[in-house]
Amino acid sequence: MTLELDESQGARPDYRGTYGWPVEQHAGGQRLITGSGVAAVVVPRALSDTVLADLRKLDCAGPALALPTRRERVTVLLAEADDFGTAHRPLPAGVRVLPAGSVVPLPDGREACAARWLVAPDASRRWLPSLGAVLAAVSSVPVVGGRGAAEHGIPRELLTW
Repeated sequence: MTLELDESQGARPDYRGTYGWPVEQHAGGQRLITGSGVAAVVVPRALSDTVLADLRKLDCAGPALALPTRRERVTVLLAEADDFGTAHRPLPAGVRVLPAGSVVPLPDGREACAARWLVAPDASRRWLPSLGAVLAAVSSVPVVGGRGAAEHGIPRELLTW
């Protein structure tokens, strides 16, 4: 199965029709609005390969995006937000769960789009991993210096894309 295309938008992916994600058109591109069943966890790129490998081992790999911030590229992991997800250990520095109503740009086929899929969504496997599973994988990454994201998180103003 492949990702359905929205014919009214040319060759742009139809994330709402294919996956049921809350998506809106903005400035010629598409963006996901967190909440309504979809959560987003921002992970520094330095940690993302380990986290993505752990999620694959648990058979909980879900869509993951590479996005630029003002400092660095980060990885945004999409997760199911209908459950209450908590980390049982402190999250590594720089990890942030975006609050409901946050916007995440989605790859839309345009060259100008800065968002890129690291793990593309699969129309034959439409479910997202639970937020709890994603946070468990993220929190299993060793915390250098014992400091959590609350002390050294990515400032919200740098997450403006």
